[in-house]
Amino acid sequence: MGTFERIRKISPYALVTFAVIFVAFMVASDADISTILRQGQDIRTAELARINGNKILYKDFEEKVRERVEQQRNQNPEQSIDIDEQQLRRTLWTETLEETLLQQEAEKMGIIVTDDEILDILLDNPPDYLKKPFTDSAGNFQRQTYLEIITNPDIIYRRLPNTVPQEEKRRIVEQFKKDLLNIEKYLRKEKLENGVRTLVAIASSFVSPTYAAEKYIIDNSVADARVIFFDTKEIPDEHVNVTDKEIKEYYEKNKQFFPDKPRRKLKYVLLKIVPSKQDTLATQKNINKFYEELEKLTDIGERSKLFQRKFTEHNGEVSEFKLAKDLPAQLAPYITSIPVGQVVGPIQTSEGVFFIRLEETRKGENEVVKASHILIEFGNNKDSALNVAKDILKKAKSGEDFTSLARKFSADKGSAINGGDLGYFGKGMMVKPFEDACFSAKVGSIVGPIETQFGYHIIWVQDKKSDEYKYSYVKFTPQISRNTERIINRNAKIIKEKLEQGLDFDTIAKEFDLQVRTTDFFERTRAVLGSNYLTALAFEGKVGDVIEPFELKNQGIIVAQIVDERKGGFTPLEDLKERITFTLKKIKKLDILEKKAQEIYDKIKSFGTLANVKQFDSTINYQEWYDIKNNGFIPGVGQDWAFTAKIFLLPLNQISQPFRGERGYYIIEVFRRVTPDETSIKNETRKIKQNIISNWRQSAYLMWFNKVKENANIKDYRSKFYRDY
Repeated sequence: MGTFERIRKISPYALVTFAVIFVAFMVASDADISTILRQGQDIRTAELARINGNKILYKDFEEKVRERVEQQRNQNPEQSIDIDEQQLRRTLWTETLEETLLQQEAEKMGIIVTDDEILDILLDNPPDYLKKPFTDSAGNFQRQTYLEIITNPDIIYRRLPNTVPQEEKRRIVEQFKKDLLNIEKYLRKEKLENGVRTLVAIASSFVSPTYAAEKYIIDNSVADARVIFFDTKEIPDEHVNVTDKEIKEYYEKNKQFFPDKPRRKLKYVLLKIVPSKQDTLATQKNINKFYEELEKLTDIGERSKLFQRKFTEHNGEVSEFKLAKDLPAQLAPYITSIPVGQVVGPIQTSEGVFFIRLEETRKGENEVVKASHILIEFGNNKDSALNVAKDILKKAKSGEDFTSLARKFSADKGSAINGGDLGYFGKGMMVKPFEDACFSAKVGSIVGPIETQFGYHIIWVQDKKSDEYKYSYVKFTPQISRNTERIINRNAKIIKEKLEQGLDFDTIAKEFDLQVRTTDFFERTRAVLGSNYLTALAFEGKVGDVIEPFELKNQGIIVAQIVDERKGGFTPLEDLKERITFTLKKIKKLDILEKKAQEIYDKIKSFGTLANVKQFDSTINYQEWYDIKNNGFIPGVGQDWAFTAKIFLLPLNQISQPFRGERGYYIIEVFRRVTPDETSIKNETRKIKQNIISNWRQSAYLMWFNKVKENANIKDYRSKFYRDY
């Protein structure tokens, strides 16, 4: 019996029963199991997808999800980590799709990876990640120990120290077996992919010597030319008329160049899942009640008892010990100024309304300072800035309100709006001169001007502390009540029913004070409004169908109607009309320029050189272009492949007949051209050929595999199992 077969036989991991899988799915999966059962499907055979006819079973896919979740948790056994299973499913879907296609293509190519090949790698040339646990501190690989354990994992149980509990030993052994099976899968996939890559690379590696020589010549040739340029931009759009008939004729003649995939369009409204006015009033009622009861009590102990009742009633929370600088900015002034046991509130903040109780204080080792400042930037005159700073310092010390001075004069706009307040900060948080001034000054003093790289500072030191604070709080924020949720869902259902009755979408939306939006046309592969589920539903129905309302993550309940579809085939004329109009106008402009270019040519063709053209007619657009390469680019003009190819075909020092390019008409005189000689072409062709092959090989597999995915027959049934995927 082979090693892997033996491991599978002895590992419970490979013998999970349907009952266990079913329970795990019901508890941990967000799949809609009830839908599957209502559809009469057997959970053991329910299909998640078909890829070129190959079935991807839902239970197999979910087993992979559970396994990946377990792996991530085992990586951090000491921590409770949140795992985004939706993102995990997206990743695994891509992996499953690509692995299946790779296996199918490998089979067509006759590439097979045998167990013996995998065992050869594991036993004779193990990867570094397997060798590492069996390498001693001197870097020596303990091959014999490795081979014993890799061929009989149960030995691990006997080799673990007696201090390790038996249950933990069993867990370690089983985890090793799982990891070994996963390594087998990974090595098999890697070897399979390498085999396919090699064949694809070989297939794309034929480069003819002629092609390589031509490429070398093109890459190493330059030319200079005198040019009369007749630019299509010289003709205003309004001077060229394009009729609807011409547009239609062009479309019918060229529509095969504009393929289109099936697409859909939705009209929709979103019902935000937010607290109602009644929910907000209910929250405010609780705040008012707490405040009124608190105001009646003057004894600190009685206020504390009331807080404790409210703390339990409203699921309050307790903070850890924190330095003043680490307290929430809007709560810090209250926490740092009340005695232990005191309760204060309500405190309005951007996060909600708080009632707080100071639980405990203790002396910390790190002192913090609370300070405000006024910053005067150096500007163009450092001495002048210093005088301004000294004048403001004098005003502050004479009793003028520091916060008003900061709002008026400080260049630090972030703190100026708060009267220069910087809050509490510790050492290492400010630039050194500023920090030294703050920590050395007495509380209440105003010092300065202090010079830093930012300018001159006038500083008001308001407090110094090394205390740490522990506090409890009850936070009130409006919460969505069950009744509000029922109303939102009821309204969504009413809107759906009215749409199905044929009533106007905009009229219905206005009744519920909602804004109607319309999507662009989207393909089956695009997640419309961020939801693949919505896309799937849009393609399952027909025009006029109303999609069953559901919640779009972080957006609200969506009610959507399929309002238009494109069957695929060719892109409709209406989508291309602007593009075709631009093309036809350009063609007509070129036709106009052709006549003008011919007239000019007839007058100057006997000049011998275009260099004399300016003397003949100063209005002619004569230019000299240097170091032009056959790369489709004209310096200072833009792209025109027709022109750059032409200048390497024309004879030297002759005025050409008018030539029609992509950007206009040209009359050309090539007066310098440098091309490689026969010897360099012969010497370099082989090297160029190898470079081309190397570049092709790097991109060939990716291009090939993208084409494989594009042409694959994929039937995606995920919308039957998940609402978000």
